[in-house]
Amino acid sequence: MSVTVFVVPYDLASRHQGTGAGPPALVAAGVLAGFPLTDVQTIGVPPAGNEVQACITIDAALAVAARAARQSGAIPLVLSGNCHSCLGTLAATGPDVSIVWFDAHGDLNTPDTTETGFFDGMALASAIGWTWRSMVRQIPGFQPVREEHVLLVGGRDLDPAERDLLSRSRVRHFMPPALRSDDETAAAFADALTAASSPPATYVHIDLDVLDATELRANRYASAGGVSIQWLETALRTIRTRKEIAAVAVTSYDPECHDVREVSRIVNRLTSALF
Repeated sequence: MSVTVFVVPYDLASRHQGTGAGPPALVAAGVLAGFPLTDVQTIGVPPAGNEVQACITIDAALAVAARAARQSGAIPLVLSGNCHSCLGTLAATGPDVSIVWFDAHGDLNTPDTTETGFFDGMALASAIGWTWRSMVRQIPGFQPVREEHVLLVGGRDLDPAERDLLSRSRVRHFMPPALRSDDETAAAFADALTAASSPPATYVHIDLDVLDATELRANRYASAGGVSIQWLETALRTIRTRKEIAAVAVTSYDPECHDVREVSRIVNRLTSALF
């Protein structure tokens, strides 16, 4: 198994600011130690006309680069400031994948349900074809993933209308108890992972704010009530034993919120569980 790493140093349209500073900081702190690397690439694009267009341009550049990595036999590991990078990664994997999405949030808002207009809060909704359809068609190779092939793990902080959308959808939602790491909850996650028929090839998305903020405060949206590092590591090992890893993303770390050396060690531990 070989891994090609893509550093996406953007917080929406802002390069190297906020969560956009997280990916290069993690790399500099040694997050990739011990990995079977083929290459480390940084995604950079010219400024776009508006924030959403900038995000789509970033995702399009990632799609092209990640597809080349997959064609060479490598697994893309995306270190990104934002969750919408999933659109570029999924364009490289193709739509015949399942998604396991670890996040404190659902990222299932649409322009009609969002209470903030935050584009990244629509990332998973865009990935499954609920919204921004004309925009995401600009990403080379992108096709939406079927919603019944998505397992949202966590998702404790949802807008009311977003929660209603989720409840009426075929997206599966597994809500682990906060700060638990016992065998019972590990078994429950394994059951949720295999509860429905879905493609064995899997995109694993880890927004670090799925972790309880008392263990790791990933960004300004992080909150109490999340999972423990140990629980997440066990869940990732379960995915590795039951699924084929098509691509992985680690997103949304702001270096101003938690010591980068500690976060680097944690992310190395978590991603090593998959590889």
